[in-house]
Amino acid sequence: MESLKVVIGIPTYKRPVGLHRLLDSIAKQSCDFTPIVLVADNEGDGGQGLQVAEQMKTEGYPWELHAIPVNERGISQVRNALMQYGFEQLNATHLAMIDDDEWVEPQWIAELVKVQLATGAEVVGGSVSPEFETERPDWAKGLHIYYESNPGVSGKTELIQGTTNVLLSRSIIENFPTERFDPFYSLVGGGDKEFFTRIKRLGASFAFAHQAQAHELFTASRLNKKWAIERAYRIGAGDMLIIKKQQPGFLTWVKEFSKLFFALILSLCLVLIYWLVPHKSMKARLKFTRQLGKLSALLGKQKVVYNKVHGS
Repeated sequence: MESLKVVIGIPTYKRPVGLHRLLDSIAKQSCDFTPIVLVADNEGDGGQGLQVAEQMKTEGYPWELHAIPVNERGISQVRNALMQYGFEQLNATHLAMIDDDEWVEPQWIAELVKVQLATGAEVVGGSVSPEFETERPDWAKGLHIYYESNPGVSGKTELIQGTTNVLLSRSIIENFPTERFDPFYSLVGGGDKEFFTRIKRLGASFAFAHQAQAHELFTASRLNKKWAIERAYRIGAGDMLIIKKQQPGFLTWVKEFSKLFFALILSLCLVLIYWLVPHKSMKARLKFTRQLGKLSALLGKQKVVYNKVHGS
């Protein structure tokens, strides 16, 4: 596929071990095109990610490998830097994004590209399976925040909500040249979903590639109730901010307030009903917390949740 120029973009911040593991897995990709790897280090100049990339280049990394510093702190800034460098400097036809706490299967990038070419979608998401550093406690089993993607279906879908495993077509910058990830969400989260929701309203299409398989490591520091509750709160706040940005009409607000009110009441009742069933009780508690996050965003309050780095 000589016409393809596929760039694999990796945002990284203080996770040299995770980045090394991810780059090792990317080195094993099986595809009939030659990918280019791009690391964007949010530690900035002299960051650990830049050092890891330089070391692996010195050791004979099999793909062309670029590493750039992003000095302004924030995940949106890093994603935008990947888009700018990947599409403009490297002239990519496709830009994949994968996080530094993940690793990928050998067919990963080939499957993302295959589904994009088959569907013509601007955005293609892949499967992500959770892997746990320690044994998952009973309360955490079956919770959506420790997610597993639908393993059995590929093709068009309504929306891809995150950049944990995603491929962007060059048509994004051609059809929506002014649209980028909003820096407002850099430390509060939800910027990837907001970006994809925004370009969907402008006409972007989405697809899912179930065989583009990645694994995400949940360290012990993310396998506790405090982290889970903060995550649920952030998701709720992010969802409400997206609704507010759409400037909905009166009837939409009535519908949203009704859903929020009944979800609060129902989830609180379920917490009490399932008090002695750990995973069901926690599921209800997280649903309740998600509504609190929505309320906080509705009142213009937003909590910073990305100050701490989980994993190495």
